[in-house]
Amino acid sequence: MKFFKFPIVPILFGFIFGILTQYFFNLPIDFIFFGIIFSIISFSISYFINVKKKFQSYFFESFVVILSVSFGMFSGFLHREINSKNHFLNYLSEKNIVQAVVSEKLKSTVYYDKFILKTIAVNEQICNGKIIFYVPKKAKKGIEVGNKIKFFQTPKLLQNSFNPHQFDYSKYLQNQNVFYEVKLKETDFIAVSPDKNYYHYIHFIKSKLLKSYPIESFKSDNYNLLMALLFGEKTELSKEVSNNYTQAGIVHILAISGLHIALIYGIVLWLTKPLQRLRKGKVYVFLISLSVLWFYAVLAGFSASIVRAAVMFSIIALAKILNRQSNIYNSLALSAMFLLLYNPNYLFDVGFQLSFAAVLSIVVFQPFVRKYSYSKYYLVRETKSLLLISLVAQIGVLPLTLYYFGQFPLLFLVANLIAIPLSSIILVLGLVLIPFNFLLPKVSVYLSVFVNLLIELMNSFTAWIVQFDAFVLKNIAFHEVLVVLMYVIISGLIYFVYHPKIKNLSLILGAVLLFQTGYFLLNSNEKNKDEFVIFNMMKHNLFVETKNNSSVFYTNDIQNSKPTIEAYTRGKFVKDYHIEPLKNAYLFKKKILCVDSLGVYHTKQKPEIIVLTQSPKINLQRLITLVKPEQIIADGSNYKSYIQLWKLTCEQEKIPFHATAEKGFYRLN
Repeated sequence: MKFFKFPIVPILFGFIFGILTQYFFNLPIDFIFFGIIFSIISFSISYFINVKKKFQSYFFESFVVILSVSFGMFSGFLHREINSKNHFLNYLSEKNIVQAVVSEKLKSTVYYDKFILKTIAVNEQICNGKIIFYVPKKAKKGIEVGNKIKFFQTPKLLQNSFNPHQFDYSKYLQNQNVFYEVKLKETDFIAVSPDKNYYHYIHFIKSKLLKSYPIESFKSDNYNLLMALLFGEKTELSKEVSNNYTQAGIVHILAISGLHIALIYGIVLWLTKPLQRLRKGKVYVFLISLSVLWFYAVLAGFSASIVRAAVMFSIIALAKILNRQSNIYNSLALSAMFLLLYNPNYLFDVGFQLSFAAVLSIVVFQPFVRKYSYSKYYLVRETKSLLLISLVAQIGVLPLTLYYFGQFPLLFLVANLIAIPLSSIILVLGLVLIPFNFLLPKVSVYLSVFVNLLIELMNSFTAWIVQFDAFVLKNIAFHEVLVVLMYVIISGLIYFVYHPKIKNLSLILGAVLLFQTGYFLLNSNEKNKDEFVIFNMMKHNLFVETKNNSSVFYTNDIQNSKPTIEAYTRGKFVKDYHIEPLKNAYLFKKKILCVDSLGVYHTKQKPEIIVLTQSPKINLQRLITLVKPEQIIADGSNYKSYIQLWKLTCEQEKIPFHATAEKGFYRLN
């Protein structure tokens, strides 16, 4: 039976297409079942015909892919927990008693500690579903992973991004099956009790390992970086250190991924070498390898990147025991397939996308790396190889990096040349420290001092690289369409690597021309969209007026408004903008009056839109009677109690009311 050279690859693409179809169209289960039945029948018929050799094999192959598409849609539906009849949403009433277990601790904000809860029961009804749980730091509830929690607040649906073109945290959570949130007040009562469950034991083991290191031997930032490097524990990693590694182009070393698994797998093979002499030695080594790799994956948080690496090395280990050579493309596709079968939402995980893009790029550019890294001198050969691998990995992730982060570090090659070997040494020594921490604590202290010096060296080097600000291209406007078109360019480059002929350069030039055309059309489309936007900002105000691809931002707090301004200009392809102080009146197709804390609204001009900011103490009914506006808007700088009163008044007066704290930003086109 003839099939593709890499049979798992087309099946994977079909499965991914099915997941994407379900994600964007949210098809009903009846339709999906009909598609599965049709696919199975067609597959069976085509298989029978193919066996009889009445048709060419591509007839059968096409139905294999169609079958994988239908199962991709089914998997997407099945793993979207809100579709389940047992989801807690179906048991909520006006007053609720919610019981849940803490499954994960997230990075805290300035005022709140954040946790992911898995519900056990609502109103004594057994159910499932996840909730993001905000606990005020001042409340000091002492919540830990594995605790059982009982609370009486009704979970609220997550609201989408409140400002245009900003990172949509709610969408990110929804891709992890978190659709609801609970935000506690300091006075709210919750019952917290210890519980012996899976999360408790994993947290207990992880805490023991984290606390086993002699903290006094490390600087605070260095210790937190080591914990991120070893166990993916980034909740305490400072924003400054994290930003430095991102801007230097080496943040990937902080993600538990293939580098970690490869080192651990290598250590396991080295330690179990004597077992290979036994009759069933290969089986013992395989079982030990799998146990260690997957136990480490669980400890490190079971992220998409580490599960991908663990699956890949499991396949490699299996190939060793079966004495079969593992094809790298099939291994990659198979690991992706396992991951997406386990959780289709991994497809939308940035780590998953970057991880596979980097590995695939290294694999396909292997002839290029092999050709130009050769040298008879070991040090020169390894240095060239490391630089070239870093380069081709960066090529693979470049479109995604530009899209998600909007920046590109030009000194990434220099940074990786130092950071990768150094981080590998730190990682190995960090793992070696674990037995010393428990068995020989005095030796562990001296070794920890040395590890601390290495981390300090890596941090200092990273901070030095970041000082060259001119070599970091920031705030780059990029779009989903441009991601696809840039991968078309990369595909042309790959074809040229395998078929280095002058005529094949035309494919690359054609792809570049297509990319430029796409960029021009996207830019022109945004240029024609003039708008006035009132952003949702807490404690301060931010407005923008955009005309002909040029923007004027109005704010009195430039520092806190900067991230929002950068996200907007990047998303709108704005090339020219400046910032001015707030005004009380604006004119953009309609007259807009801004009423601030002074409460002044008497004007000869009759404004059509009133914007309430900084909680003005006014009689809104009197304002409506006097001014007769078409629309009233309250931005995020107002007290919630005021917003509720204004909302009721507008309902009574039949005036449209828009609160950015509830509905997000307001756009006037």
